Amino acid sequence: MKVLRYLFLSALDVVALLLLLPALLLRKTLLSTFRRRRISVWTGDPIITVAINSRAERLLGFKSISIVRSSYYITDNFDWVLARVARDNRTIAMLLAYAAFLVVCMVAEQVHAYPDGALLPSHRRRCMSALELFAYRWLGIRLMIWTYGADIRTRQRTCALGEPNCCSMCDQVGQACICDETEGTRNFAVVSRNATAVFSMGDMIEYTPGSRNDLFYWPLDLGMEEGRRYRPEYPSTTTARPLRIVHAPNHRLFKGTGYLERAVANLRQGGVDIELVLVERVPNAQALEVYRSADVIFDQCLIGFHGYFALEAMALGKPVMCFIRHPERYLLNPEECPIINTHVSTLEEDLRRLVTRRSELEGIGRRGREYVEKYFSLEAFAGRLQHAYRDLGIM
Repeated sequence: MKVLRYLFLSALDVVALLLLLPALLLRKTLLSTFRRRRISVWTGDPIITVAINSRAERLLGFKSISIVRSSYYITDNFDWVLARVARDNRTIAMLLAYAAFLVVCMVAEQVHAYPDGALLPSHRRRCMSALELFAYRWLGIRLMIWTYGADIRTRQRTCALGEPNCCSMCDQVGQACICDETEGTRNFAVVSRNATAVFSMGDMIEYTPGSRNDLFYWPLDLGMEEGRRYRPEYPSTTTARPLRIVHAPNHRLFKGTGYLERAVANLRQGGVDIELVLVERVPNAQALEVYRSADVIFDQCLIGFHGYFALEAMALGKPVMCFIRHPERYLLNPEECPIINTHVSTLEEDLRRLVTRRSELEGIGRRGREYVEKYFSLEAFAGRLQHAYRDLGIM
């Protein structure tokens, strides 16, 4: 099957390569026709922020479109999900990906992707298609590279950060992340050479030398559903029920879920009024409703940087616990960020302290909401993106 897939993809690459010359000729005409539209495409892994970043870019006057080959259970809120159009027929979805690629080559000014892939599948693990890299460079399409974590984290550099880290308990070496140092360094070097700009943040800056690290590109669309999606619901100060900790471990071994479970179990055994609710494998909209019931949200205690989950929790007005390895380097305006920095060695005592200081949780939740409104709204991110575009001569 692997051989057949390789031959099939290779044949598609050859056909697409032959069509690039007519695409170039059409591009000149189409760009002249669409010069006011400024078409920009966001693609790659179907991460929730692909669609949201695309919406933020529209505030800058771009005709910004999100296209992914397939989607996860978390969200399918993209402009185009090719597998859905193909009714989950893999062969048709693959052909659509190549068709979409050729259209992008004809009309797009810029493409946004990740180091481990964009529209087309690659012949090598966790890297962008060589055909895509060549085409965008040859056609003068700006390539913007954004990182998300697994696409650039290598085991050697992760372990060098010290304990704890997201490799501490990993049993998926060579699968969950790029992992291999040689492979990771090579992949990042290739995309960096072909990219107009590379953007990184948080712990990901440890793996991306030369990247721009000031965009903090995980915005939230606070206006979704007329503001209802992220309507804040601050923690109650009542002690009529146990302190509810909510945790959404999409990857248990990387988030330190076991540490949290043991800490809560120990506290309960000692008579502390606390409970733990885990949210796993449910769509984002459904998960948000469970988050609303929380008194405290626990993000992770291994990676060393907060995730999108933590920002959603703060938008909902919830205090967030998370291990931040280097707050002064990893956080946007750290002096204003109300994340409760916890560590595996202090987690149990940190939780106990929250139970005894329950009256302070509402204030922490309100500061979290204010922080997100100020720095992680669509408008705030669009402002940072505009500044970067001006530096790059795009605007």
